[in-house]
Amino acid sequence: MENTILLSPGEDIVKDKKAILDAYPFLRMNQYAETLIQELELRSAPQKADWWNLYMKGEIRFMGTSLPDIRKLLKEKNSREGLDQLPMNRQVSFVNGLMRSDLAEHKLAAVLYMQLFWLDKQKHSFLLSLISDWFTDRYIYDWNTSDLLSVKVLAPLVDSGDERVIWTLKKWNSDPYLWKARASLVPFTKSKNIAVHSKSIARFSDILIRREERFAKSAVGWVMREYSKVDEDFVLEFLSKHVKHTTWEVKRNALKYYRQKLKQS
Repeated sequence: MENTILLSPGEDIVKDKKAILDAYPFLRMNQYAETLIQELELRSAPQKADWWNLYMKGEIRFMGTSLPDIRKLLKEKNSREGLDQLPMNRQVSFVNGLMRSDLAEHKLAAVLYMQLFWLDKQKHSFLLSLISDWFTDRYIYDWNTSDLLSVKVLAPLVDSGDERVIWTLKKWNSDPYLWKARASLVPFTKSKNIAVHSKSIARFSDILIRREERFAKSAVGWVMREYSKVDEDFVLEFLSKHVKHTTWEVKRNALKYYRQKLKQS
């Protein structure tokens, strides 16, 4: 049985191990990634995959494994095999391999690994450099992966008070690649000290709102919605200044709480 892989619980048919390795070449380089992929397959649900594939309109493929299951699996695997105690080159190989995959859950596992085992232990410069490379190499090309990374990893880095984080995001903000530019702003939506970052939010939003891509503009609407909780005038002034670049979707998100307040008054 060492050359076969069980695909789902209770399944009698096994898939040839060589076929799996051919489908995911990075597995040949990392035994830990290989077993993780097998276990993700075991926890997959076809109906969930179908829903996500339809919802994402083919931007990226899903196998149907939930985020809680991915997180639980990573914790269990780390407890059994001590992943976070491996030499860093092997951990980086493991995480990079997952991010290079064309399946959403593999990429999400890479993000969650970074959050769970590196966020409080590794230098910010190392994390930002690795993430920047992911964008540069086009391993991240959908909003689901980009936004999970922004919320789970980049937002805590923003809250760390490390000025180098903001400096790095400033560089990303003007990057031609949509998802790298979007990731410069989305982390502020989950910042615990969002008011402290008003200048950066205004500057980064000013750049993104002028871009034509929907997901550049929607990042602005999302962050303005959250910032309106602490300063409505800031948001209203921004929207007024950029009215010709602002879509209905941006206004709907940015003014969500403001309009709710008006209805209640």
